[in-house]
Amino acid sequence: MTTPSDVGLALYLYGIVAADFVVPADLRGVDGQPVELVPFGEVAAVTSPLDADRALAGREDLLAHSRVLDTVAAQGSVIPVRFGSLLQDREAVEADLLEPGHDDFRSMLADLAGHSQFTVRARYDEQQVLSEVVAEDPEIARLRAATRDQPEESSYGDRVRLGELVARAVEAKSAQDGETLLAELEQYAAAVNVRESAGLDRLLDVALLIEDSRRTEFEEGVEEMARAYAGRAILKLVGPTAPYDFVSAEE
Repeated sequence: MTTPSDVGLALYLYGIVAADFVVPADLRGVDGQPVELVPFGEVAAVTSPLDADRALAGREDLLAHSRVLDTVAAQGSVIPVRFGSLLQDREAVEADLLEPGHDDFRSMLADLAGHSQFTVRARYDEQQVLSEVVAEDPEIARLRAATRDQPEESSYGDRVRLGELVARAVEAKSAQDGETLLAELEQYAAAVNVRESAGLDRLLDVALLIEDSRRTEFEEGVEEMARAYAGRAILKLVGPTAPYDFVSAEE
C-alpha cells in the first residue's frame, strides 16, 4: 500500500468529524482526488491526497474545499479546517492535529450535533430605498430637485451635501430594518453571527446555527419574511453549509 509520503504527496485537510462518519463513496476533493478519513480516537480528519508542492490559490480549489465540507455537513457535524491546509502524512495528521485537539474536537462536535448553518443575505432594491428617503426627508427632496437639471460644476456643493444626506438616511433605514429582520430570524437560531456588509443597498448578512428539528419552521419563516419585504428588499437563503461562522479547527 502506498502512502502520501511514498509518492511525494501530502494530505489536504477539509475538516474534523466523528470517527464513525461514513464518507460518500463518490466524494472527490481538490484535483478530483478521493476523500477519506484519518481517524484518531473518537474523531477523524477529512482528507484527500495532494502533491506536496502544489500551490493552492485558484477558484476551483476553493470550490472543491467548500463542496467537500458542505457535502459532509449535509450528513453530519463537521468542524471546518482553513482552506489550503496540508500535513505531510497520516502520522502528522494524527500527531499534530488530532491527538492534541482530540478532546476539544469531540466537545465541539457534540455541541454541533443536530445543527446546521444557514446564511441569510438581505439587500435593498436600490431604487425603492432611494425613493423612500426622498419621500421621507424634505431636505433630500429639495436638493434632488435643485440638482437634477443643473451642470455638475455649478451644483457641486449641493450634490456633495445630497450624497451625504442620502448615505446617512439609507444607513439609518438599514440599521432599523436590519434590527427588525435580525430579531425575526433570531427566534429560530441557536446562535447567530452578523457579518459586515458594504454597499448602498446593504441590509443584513447573517449566519445562523439552526437546529435540524426547526429547519422547516425556519425556512418557512424566511419565505414569509421575503414576501413581507417584497418590493423593498431581496432575501437570499444559503444552506445548509458547514458551520464556518461558528467553529473552526484553528480554535
